Amino acid sequence: MGSKSARHAHRKKTRQKREASGSTQTQASASQALNERLAAYKGCETFQEAAAVARSHLAVALDELLELVAPYDPWDVLDLLQVRCTPPPPAPNRQSDPEAIAALVDLVAVLVRPRDASAQAADKRPQASGAIDKVHRLALRCLRSGADQIAFEAAAEETDSLARIRAGAQLREVVLRNAVYPHMLSDTLRALFKDPDVAADCRAALGFTVDDAISVLEACSQLRARVWAGRVREADDAGRMLAFVRDAVRASGKGAQFQGQLQVAGARLRDAVAAMSANPADEVSATIADLSAHTGIAPQTVGCVVDAFALEPLECGPREAALQLLSGVSPLRGKPLLRDAAGRVMLVHGALHLPAIREVFEQRLKDAGRWNAYSKHRGAYLEDAAAELLTRHLPGAAVYKGFEYFVPDPKKTPAQSRPEQFTKYAEADVLLVADDIAVVVEAKAAALDPRSRAGQGMRLRRDLTRIVTDAASQAQRLRERIETDGGLRLRDNTWLDLAHVREVHTVAVSLEDLSGIVTTTAELVRAGLLPAQNLPWTVSLYDLRAISELIERPAELIVYLRRRTEAETTQKFIAIDELDLFLYFYEGQLYVEPDTQRSPKAFPAHGPTGVTAKRRGHPVHSTVITSRTEQLDAWYHSQNFHGSAGAVPKPVLNADPALVSLIDEISLLNAPGWLPITASLLEGSAKAQHQWGTAAKKLCRMTAADGLDHKMMIAGTHQAHTVLLVWMTMPHPRQHALSLSRLERYVTAKKHQLQVARAAGLLIDARTGKLVAFAFDNRLPGPDPALDKEVADLGLQPLSAMPRTAPPPRSRRSGR
Repeated sequence: MGSKSARHAHRKKTRQKREASGSTQTQASASQALNERLAAYKGCETFQEAAAVARSHLAVALDELLELVAPYDPWDVLDLLQVRCTPPPPAPNRQSDPEAIAALVDLVAVLVRPRDASAQAADKRPQASGAIDKVHRLALRCLRSGADQIAFEAAAEETDSLARIRAGAQLREVVLRNAVYPHMLSDTLRALFKDPDVAADCRAALGFTVDDAISVLEACSQLRARVWAGRVREADDAGRMLAFVRDAVRASGKGAQFQGQLQVAGARLRDAVAAMSANPADEVSATIADLSAHTGIAPQTVGCVVDAFALEPLECGPREAALQLLSGVSPLRGKPLLRDAAGRVMLVHGALHLPAIREVFEQRLKDAGRWNAYSKHRGAYLEDAAAELLTRHLPGAAVYKGFEYFVPDPKKTPAQSRPEQFTKYAEADVLLVADDIAVVVEAKAAALDPRSRAGQGMRLRRDLTRIVTDAASQAQRLRERIETDGGLRLRDNTWLDLAHVREVHTVAVSLEDLSGIVTTTAELVRAGLLPAQNLPWTVSLYDLRAISELIERPAELIVYLRRRTEAETTQKFIAIDELDLFLYFYEGQLYVEPDTQRSPKAFPAHGPTGVTAKRRGHPVHSTVITSRTEQLDAWYHSQNFHGSAGAVPKPVLNADPALVSLIDEISLLNAPGWLPITASLLEGSAKAQHQWGTAAKKLCRMTAADGLDHKMMIAGTHQAHTVLLVWMTMPHPRQHALSLSRLERYVTAKKHQLQVARAAGLLIDARTGKLVAFAFDNRLPGPDPALDKEVADLGLQPLSAMPRTAPPPRSRRSGR
């Protein structure tokens, strides 16, 4: 392969092979991190071999763990393990402890034997504190081996399009269990069941309300926390007392005189420390009376709550229960309370009880035949909540909710091609129209079946079809009518004119937290659950709320929608959590260089590209995005604890300050085109953002030097949102009308010449450097003799004389 022609032929063959096997390449790239994990299994060359070894490691670790916990009181073990697995309050710039996993406590909870009355005598049981570190290490080994087994088995099933999605569902259940911020989950639970008719149905079906359930379950954590806080406080007081006596001895120099006080203070400290590590389960568990006194809820109602959420004796042995849990089927998912023979109860872990509430209530309402009122309220709530979270970032948006519109009936002949011919009608949840951008929202409140959580292929496909595919299909149907017809013929035969819309985004919002599933968009496409083009943003209500609370400017939402739904982006970036993707975007990342060679029509201002640009167009390796939520966790923690609000800044978009100021100026004008143009400005690289943010100052200096107006033109090249940006100075305010007219004329002619989707002109007061007017043109590109003449009259440079190369790649460096 020494000759130049041979090398060229080899490169061409390799490129063609890569293009022809795009999905295979995506799979291989996605397996990069898994291959690194495989390397840790020395001697294993295939995923099948590694899965077998992981299974063997798991069996050994489970046996050791069972033997280790057998002598101790099970609740002592669980309580001390909770302490071990509870990380300190989050703080910015501090990495989370990867070993502080609540799922570890779940695993040990199904392994320990049931607690009976005979086990409660303190003098008959050994101290569990000395074994907790080893319990934690063994449980972590079990969790890692179980997770590796799931991942390796999925990787081995190369022909199964659902394999990776199943693995994502299982791993979410095994490792994450609940990725939702507790305060969000609590708020949503209360909103779902607060309707008077729904609350009445809950009392009839369960004997209590959701508020009762939340109060009782959280009381279990609060009473336990109170005991531990008292122990810590006693140890602190004893330590301060000892330090005070020692200081007094040093100050007086009379050690013998204070010998008695030193002994008393030292003994008190030793007792306090011993109390912290002693078997604590009797004190940190609670009775019905304790819970009733703490919550103010009647004992009978508390008893109903405990009955509903207490784990019943397992039909299988502890080892089998642990293996089920590590496959995604946890008996504690809907039963987070443990109850002993004496009637005392203990919450397995304070982080995992809220998800159980919705599942228990929904199942009991179905069983009692009281489902309809709740189901109707649930759907309406999800639609309203999703609309509100998006609308707050689309000021002035027209909001349409719960409407019906006509679509062509494919069964009719001849084919129905015009809206007035359509005879079939469809339902839409939410349509938001702001400026020339439309956001279509489809809400799906259905929950995953437990079998889907465990990775059962057919059931998971069915559930994801109901939650993800149907939402995407319905949103795409509305999108097609807007883009094809320029409007909607509504059920009452009125016409909703949307001819001005140039950009449509679809959002599928679920009430189910689908972490680890919906972020694997490329796999969902490969499995046929999502379309290959016009991808929707599939997001849970909880992640949508977190993102909505982070967003500072409407442009940020639009840019994220653009980036998040690009097919190349979903192939290149892999994450378990939607918030990791969003925060990666906030860092100035989540971008794939557009491929000018594959879609030349999307780049009308550019001709054939060079070899370097062609190479840039092909994704190479997937980027696995690790956790980015440390600062977000710390911010939410500071917001939700009294007295610490504002102590931690929330994450903000990494963008050039000068450009952000310009974006804010454009937004304040509220002129047509402000939203798509500010989004396009924000899409620029770090270098481009700085150039655009300082462009006005440079032009003003030129105008100050010669007294003339000056222009700067930039042709954007984003595949789906090409835009022309023109800055022009106005030498004096008296020339405002004339300058604006000249700017509008130039923008319109240049847009037509370049045949781009949108063009905007920014008129700058040369004396102050401030934006005073904004011109916008989003007419559809196409032939126009009048505009051809305008281009000639203005003497604009012909396309043949313009540079014929693609723009330089966007910088990957920080924006500041």
